[in-house]
Amino acid sequence: VGCILDVNPSVAAWRCMPLPFDVDGINHAPDFQVFKEDGATLYLDAPDRVVSVDVTVIASEASRINSCYRRLDRSEIYDGFRLRNARDLLRYAAHVAPLGDRLRLLAALDDHGSLPLAECLKAFQETKPVPGIASLILQGFVEVDLDEEPLGPETAVRRISR
Repeated sequence: VGCILDVNPSVAAWRCMPLPFDVDGINHAPDFQVFKEDGATLYLDAPDRVVSVDVTVIASEASRINSCYRRLDRSEIYDGFRLRNARDLLRYAAHVAPLGDRLRLLAALDDHGSLPLAECLKAFQETKPVPGIASLILQGFVEVDLDEEPLGPETAVRRISR
């Protein structure tokens, strides 16, 4: 779930095991507290979480503090390619693309609108291409579709407008 949250552009930040809700005398600590870009707060439980309190009661308690609660469905995590692609990208999370490489890639995307991932790799001269493009995706300078298929040479890369 953390990998999925890390690559979701609408998530500003998240943390594990926030303070518990007191639901009918039973404490329930959701797995995640998610802070959205729009200012909303969301509490999530992973699909494999055994919840000892009715989820509608937890949702009511979250609503009382102007938040939302949801227990994720297994398909949201494991179906499709998002988790696989997120894991591939996140192994480069500590990498930072140098300014020169970032400018070259963004200029090329300005000229062409979008480019295949293989073409984008040619813009990197100061750092290794794969860590560089992964860094720019994770930092929100460019975007790729993480859901349709595994990242590959033909994956379309687009600039994110600011």
